[in-house]
Amino acid sequence: MTITSDITVYRADWVLPVAAPVWLDGGVAVGPDGRILAVGPAPRLVADHPGAALVDCGRSILMPGFVNCHSHLEYTTFRGILDDAEFGDWIINLVDVKASLTPEEYLVSARLGAIEAASSGVTTIADTSYGGAALEAAGSTGLRGRVYLEVFGVDDTRFDDTMADVLRRLEEAQAAAPATFDIGLAPHAPYTVSSRLYQAVSTLARERGLKVMSHVAESEHELTYIRSGSGKFAHDYREKMGWERMLVQPYGVTPIKYLQQWGVLHPDFVAVHCVNVTRDDIHTLRAKDVAVAHCPKSNAKLGCGIAPLSGLLHEGVRVGIGTDSPASSNIMDMFDEMRAMLLLHRAAERDVTVLDAQACVRLATLGGAEALGMEAEVGSLEPGKWADLIAVDVSRPQFAPVDDPYSALVYGANQNDVRLTVVGGRELFRDGVHVGVDADAVRARAVGVREKLHDRVRLGVVEVGAAESGWWHASPPIPRR
Repeated sequence: MTITSDITVYRADWVLPVAAPVWLDGGVAVGPDGRILAVGPAPRLVADHPGAALVDCGRSILMPGFVNCHSHLEYTTFRGILDDAEFGDWIINLVDVKASLTPEEYLVSARLGAIEAASSGVTTIADTSYGGAALEAAGSTGLRGRVYLEVFGVDDTRFDDTMADVLRRLEEAQAAAPATFDIGLAPHAPYTVSSRLYQAVSTLARERGLKVMSHVAESEHELTYIRSGSGKFAHDYREKMGWERMLVQPYGVTPIKYLQQWGVLHPDFVAVHCVNVTRDDIHTLRAKDVAVAHCPKSNAKLGCGIAPLSGLLHEGVRVGIGTDSPASSNIMDMFDEMRAMLLLHRAAERDVTVLDAQACVRLATLGGAEALGMEAEVGSLEPGKWADLIAVDVSRPQFAPVDDPYSALVYGANQNDVRLTVVGGRELFRDGVHVGVDADAVRARAVGVREKLHDRVRLGVVEVGAAESGWWHASPPIPRR
């Protein structure tokens, strides 16, 4: 028996370890180092640690924090701007929207996203970002995760300058990263990164032991561009980016096959979206042990389609769930993503057996950790792992009766039901209050940023006039901590 006062026992009516069966009247004991000591019946944990502080979450479900496999915190103030645009027009118009904010305003936008994530029960994020806004915002909020630095460039005459910029940003980000974050690289997509640059970034990642993330096979526009060198991405998008003078080469293959032939697919690669993939592509993903970040709401809202999730899972591909950015999914609500995912796939396949609530919760937690290579540290409630956990309040009438906590989470809950968010034993959010963050001030500043965006957006139509090379070339150095 341990007698100490620096241990905390979190207790709830249900504890979902995810990697083990549900505990009724369960608890999680957390040590002074922020790691989990034990999971089990609450009375036993209290008896084993008589000097421990007890946090009784009551009629709640205690579970691992969500692992958001793909986000863009910097775009939080963009929510609702292009609600009804199809993907091709959306991403073209987004160039102008992105160009309209200053680095300081991006930091405000990212801070709004970070506090939304914490209050929504997201404890780990995999965020793609060009500058340092997401890293600074998520780190100061107390989240855990990885920031993938985005890389753009199809003009190989600028190759040396682009790689020098990548190295500069990488060194700055690694120097600024808090202990809860590491840095990866993100060649944006096959239609925005040349094959030479893709290979160079992949080589750099291997040499430095870095993880890689990329948007892949998201839309029919991308498929058309890679296969035949034509379509909206070959013309309208390249003109918007100032790339229209450069030759467009048709490759005659799918985006997955395109990346495979350049040797950039490997176990540390996360392919985001994978909506337009063939059975052969899925076999390639499995053979290369590439993970997939599934973003069901974003793909549906932009009219991109529905990724073949059942095929990916059947082949043993590691899959996690991502909210994508509020510019495309509006809110970073992982409950909403789980529910949309389950309903979309059941409807598309006309089969209720393709996905159930328990599988959805696993994909949103441990599955995401596995996709990111973080499963040894987060994603489930197990002794030795970080105490990244959340309590979801199920005391409201719409939940009664709760026979199956997995069902309650997926079919009934939303981000407003989260009453407690803990990362590494540190409380970030409790009963509507953000710990150490003035959420009202962040929201007020973000509203001001959005008002500036309204100067460039009229009735949902973005004004023409993007920066010639994109907003990212003006990104400032990442502040050192």
